[in-house]
Amino acid sequence: MQLKPMKVNKKGMITIPNEIREKYDIVEGSEVLVIEINGEIQLIPVLDFDEIKQFLPSRKEMKEVYLKSKEEELELEK
Repeated sequence: MQLKPMKVNKKGMITIPNEIREKYDIVEGSEVLVIEINGEIQLIPVLDFDEIKQFLPSRKEMKEVYLKSKEEELELEK
């Protein structure tokens, strides 16, 4: 992680460094959440549903995980 001081302009804006924008696919018009947690300010990219879907398992994968966990549960009950 590289630390780079940023200056806040009179409108309260900062520039997100290019390598971070590229890494998280933040382009003009992208939305980010600005939150404060435990004294830290965090920026969280807002993803649309199509972007979120790529991180989720398919129905088939979910079913396989469910069936496997059920089998393990039944084994533990024996």
